[in-house]
Amino acid sequence: MSRSVPGPGTIAAARALPVAAALLATLSLAGCATSSTPAPEAGASFNNTYNYLPVNDLPHDDQRPVLSVEQQEKLRKELMAVRDRQIPASAKATAAKPATATPAPK
Repeated sequence: MSRSVPGPGTIAAARALPVAAALLATLSLAGCATSSTPAPEAGASFNNTYNYLPVNDLPHDDQRPVLSVEQQEKLRKELMAVRDRQIPASAKATAAKPATATPAPK
């Protein structure tokens, strides 16, 4: 019976496998040890004793007027006209027009 002797490439591959696995594990665990959040600035003050982020501060009310029903319809028609100008003519012929939705009563 003849017994096959492993070649030098097989031995090198067998030695490189644990080294590569250890290197991969080290690199993957090193990513967990770093922080992606920036450090707070030296002069940052959140007006509280513990310097937590101000989660209870609410934004100011929006002062813009609400669109009337007529303004909404005019804007909807303008947007549909712009959309229709952007669609190529071949796509217009094959696309089915969606039914116009009526606004829900308030």
